[in-house]
Amino acid sequence: MSTNNCIHNLVEDEAMGHRVCTKCGQIMEENIIVSEVSFSEKSNGAAVADGFFISSGKARASIPNRFGGRNSMNTLESREQVIANGRRRIQQIANALNMTERHMEAAQRYYNLAILNDFNKGRKTVNVASACLYIVCRMEKTSHLLIDFSDVLQTNVYLLGATFLKLVQKLHLELPLVDPALYIARFASKLDFGDKSQVVIRDALRLVSRMNRDWIQTGRRPAGICAACLLIAARMHDFHRTQKEIISVVKICNSTLRKRLDEFRNTPSSELTIEDFQNIWLEETCDPPSFNNARKKGKRKRSLESSEYEKDFETEELKKEINDILKGDEIKELTGKIDMDELLADDNNLEVLDNDEEIKDVILNEEEVEFKTRVWTNENKDWIEAQEAKRRQAIMDLENGIVRKPRAKKRNTNKDPIPTAQTPAEAAKKLLNQTKISKKINYAAIDHLFEDSLKLKAEVEK
Repeated sequence: MSTNNCIHNLVEDEAMGHRVCTKCGQIMEENIIVSEVSFSEKSNGAAVADGFFISSGKARASIPNRFGGRNSMNTLESREQVIANGRRRIQQIANALNMTERHMEAAQRYYNLAILNDFNKGRKTVNVASACLYIVCRMEKTSHLLIDFSDVLQTNVYLLGATFLKLVQKLHLELPLVDPALYIARFASKLDFGDKSQVVIRDALRLVSRMNRDWIQTGRRPAGICAACLLIAARMHDFHRTQKEIISVVKICNSTLRKRLDEFRNTPSSELTIEDFQNIWLEETCDPPSFNNARKKGKRKRSLESSEYEKDFETEELKKEINDILKGDEIKELTGKIDMDELLADDNNLEVLDNDEEIKDVILNEEEVEFKTRVWTNENKDWIEAQEAKRRQAIMDLENGIVRKPRAKKRNTNKDPIPTAQTPAEAAKKLLNQTKISKKINYAAIDHLFEDSLKLKAEVEK
């Protein structure tokens, strides 16, 4: 309750903007706003405007210090410091990539949402700022790739990609699909096509549309599609751009470019001439490359299975024919005419083989032996030289008195098998006696563990 004494004992709190009674402690006025602009003089005679400055997006005013300046970051809240750091990083990255102020403001809004969802905890500020800027690029359909942010920050593009995907999932955003046509003009300007740049770009965009209709673009990264289209368009207009030049500009690997070219080669549009391709638009579409590859694998698998089945069938038929022939009457008559005594007697007489034509064909003559020896020597030259070097080294060691002891052969440590036992206790006792597990075990005390079972066995036998 205010009294007359309160009027004479009022004190203004400049920091809080209150007017308080020093006796009763009652707040007489709150949020004092002065419409007048007053100035005070510093120690050096300079005039300073009185009051506080509250910037947009801040919860507190910047209070003047005793030196006449303003406390900025030291008096800010931690959240405001994080937002200020993110704004500074976004501006640095955006300026490096020649992005507009509108893109910076949109990225700052996404960054504020990330802070509200505690997405910045445990992550680098530059990665979160780059993810926010790339979201804006995807929304606005600019010609910026994620690898451009990686080049500016000198960091791993996969780390940026992981941060970007998690941020999109956290904010529940639905981003449009990337159109490779956005990047054709950018990459074409780096390949120096001169006066024919617009013509090459036009044909490359037509190729992008054709690949999209033939399902080549679906599920593929835009860089690979742009590289294949630019390479084909350059060759169409007599520009000899190598695959290495295209790869260095688009920043993909060589295998990706070859796969896109192979996929386009399997379409009907690849069979058209340059004039027909520029003037004719085929209504026919192709199946997706993944579908064609799966179908080819299925055909190959079925052909292998059918060939294996045919081989098994042929072997079975051949076995049946051989068995039928062996069981025939002609074979029985021939076997009956053979004299087994003469056949066994001829086995000990090897002189008969000297006149055998087949044996003569197998035995080599002197020229063939010499030729085969030269071939073997040439093929095993390295091994022969190594053996000769070992022999010379052994001779030198003997002359110098160096004697190398042969390696001792490992002894066969096969032990006698454990004899059979009548009871489990007897088997365990024999095992412990044969294999000493440790020197710290008292094996004599272990024998008493099996006395009861041995006594029980003896009683049963009685």
